[in-house]
Amino acid sequence: MFMAPTAAVALPFAHDRSDPPAMTARCVVLPKGINVGGHNRVPMAELRPKLAEAGYADPVTILQSGNIIVTAEIAPDQPNADSVAAAVRQLLADEFDVHVPCAARTAAEIEAILERNPLGHIADDGSRYLVNFLSEAPPPGAIRELADADHSPEVLHIEGTEAYVWAPDGIKALRLSYSHLERHLDVTATARNWNTLERIAAKL
Repeated sequence: MFMAPTAAVALPFAHDRSDPPAMTARCVVLPKGINVGGHNRVPMAELRPKLAEAGYADPVTILQSGNIIVTAEIAPDQPNADSVAAAVRQLLADEFDVHVPCAARTAAEIEAILERNPLGHIADDGSRYLVNFLSEAPPPGAIRELADADHSPEVLHIEGTEAYVWAPDGIKALRLSYSHLERHLDVTATARNWNTLERIAAKL
C-alpha cells in the first residue's frame, strides 16, 4: 500500500532479535507514474541490481511502468507488504531521485484478486479492465456515493483496497480514472490493467 517517505531504507531482511520471526513472501510493488512521458525515469536494468543490493532476493521487473516482484520478509503480525512498499519508495528516491507513491501486495493477494475477478462476467478485454490499488479501504459512505453515480458505460466495483473498473470504450475515454477515484474516495491509487496483472502473476 502507499506509504509516506521514511528517513532511511530499512533492509527487508533485518529485524530485531526480540521480534517474532518473519515469514518470507513474494511481493509485488507497483510504483505510481514512473517512465510516463519522460517523467520520473527509472531504468529497469538499473533498478534490478539496486533492489538486490538492498537485500531483496530474485528481483524481477515487468514492463517499463515499473511492476516489481521481490522476495522479502514480512512480519507475522503484519501480513501485508506495507514495509516493502515503504522501502522501495525510499530506494527510488535515494537512487533515482524519483518520488512517487508505491502500492504493494503479496503474491497471495495478487492471486486472490485474479481469482475474485468481480467484473469477469462482463469484462472481455483485459486491456480495458483495470484494477486500482488503493492506499486504504475507503469509508463506506464515500463508496456508496460513488457507486450510486451514473458512470455508464463504465462499471465500478470496490472491494476492500481494490477498485475494479470496466471501461468498454477504452482507456483514453476513461472517466473512472485513478485520479477520479482519489478525489472521491480520499485515497491514493495506482492502476494496472488485467493483462498486466496476469503477466505479473505468471512470474510469481
